[in-house]
Amino acid sequence: MRILILSILLLFGNVINAQSKSVFLPEPIYWWPVSLLLIFFLAILLLIFRRKNKQLIDSQLKNAALEANRTDQIKHQLELEQVVNYFTQSMYNYNSTEELLWDITRNCIAHLGFEDCVIYMVDKEKNVLLQKAAWGPKTTDENKIVNPLEIPIGKGIVGHVAHTGKAEIINDTLLDSRYIVDDLMRNAELTVPIIHNDKTIGIIDCEHSHKNFYTSRHLQIVETIAALAADRIQQIDTIQAVHRQELHVASLKEKLAASQLTALRTQMNPHFIFNALNSVQQYILEGDVDKANRYLTKFSRLQREILQQCDQQFISLEKEIEMLNGYLEFEQLRFNENFEYRIEVAPEVEETDINIPPMLLQPYIENAIWHGLMPKQGTKLLHIGFSLLHEDILICIVEDNGIGVEASARLKQNSSNRHASKGMNLVKNRLEILQQQYNKPFYTSMETIRDDNGSIQGTRISLRVYIGS
Repeated sequence: MRILILSILLLFGNVINAQSKSVFLPEPIYWWPVSLLLIFFLAILLLIFRRKNKQLIDSQLKNAALEANRTDQIKHQLELEQVVNYFTQSMYNYNSTEELLWDITRNCIAHLGFEDCVIYMVDKEKNVLLQKAAWGPKTTDENKIVNPLEIPIGKGIVGHVAHTGKAEIINDTLLDSRYIVDDLMRNAELTVPIIHNDKTIGIIDCEHSHKNFYTSRHLQIVETIAALAADRIQQIDTIQAVHRQELHVASLKEKLAASQLTALRTQMNPHFIFNALNSVQQYILEGDVDKANRYLTKFSRLQREILQQCDQQFISLEKEIEMLNGYLEFEQLRFNENFEYRIEVAPEVEETDINIPPMLLQPYIENAIWHGLMPKQGTKLLHIGFSLLHEDILICIVEDNGIGVEASARLKQNSSNRHASKGMNLVKNRLEILQQQYNKPFYTSMETIRDDNGSIQGTRISLRVYIGS
């Protein structure tokens, strides 16, 4: 523009100079109207230039402001996403509402620069807000609130927000008559409801000593935190309700299993007594009063021991072996010591420290004696062994050199005495209930013992019993 003006001035000077020096012009040329016209034209150009230049500058300033605003928005959005991501990850580290609330208050102070943060939860019965977590002057090292407040719904800023369900920013608490002083007087307050299913369940209340401290950005962040907290609290409540229901069902199952086990043990005692009294009756009919008397003495002692132990879920292995010894002596007397037995306990087995369900082995031992050994000719041997498979799994072995399972089954088909089988079925049912109750191994297996030629050498019963209880 400056070059254009200089060019016009130079042209104008050359015209004047030419007029003054020309001697060939017939009449003089008046230069001043032309000068005015040129000056007017120059002024218009200058005005247009300035207007264009101002528009360009205004446009640049507007674009710079828009860019700065866009940059701030992106910055705030990134900050919001970072804070929300942090709170989301942090919240899911806790499985109790109390721990969750303390974590939120702590992180509001640490990550948002607040001075004080308190979370209230609604007590529906009292219709009040109870302080449940706080971070600031009211906090102790033990996550306890000093002199916690109870605020009625509708009273104060906190109670009003709980009633309306709408968040509020108070820029100057001195100008708001609803403000309630807690530990210290502060000049700004941000109160956000925690809402689930359109109902206020709690309040996040933040205060600061500076007036006008809280901004719409703070409000947006805390509202997002409140929404995340509402979802997580509901999830925790649901999980805890399911867990309580599972515990209730487990308790019912345990009581049912205990009742079933008691019923099964109750059935075992008459079964055992019936067999014993049959033998006493036989001695009396034969006129052997001395043997009947000795038999009844051993039987009463054994029965007393069984009655003392069988009302318990578990007894020590030492007590179980004592009862088995008494029972085997009793059976030897019944069969005129027509068989031999031995009980072996592995060195790693601590008899006094290991607990097992009582009377598990007796039906298997009885079955081995009556249906495995008694029909056999020659030497009759019974072996009972205890060893550990793992530190909490006991292996119990009942092994006889009798006639075997198949031959015993054929004899049973021709016999009306099926009490031994009933006793084994009762134990099998007990083991199934115990396995269901404890979700641990309680089961038995049976195999026929054969020599290298395939000839039957006896029967082996193996029980795996959990001993962790």
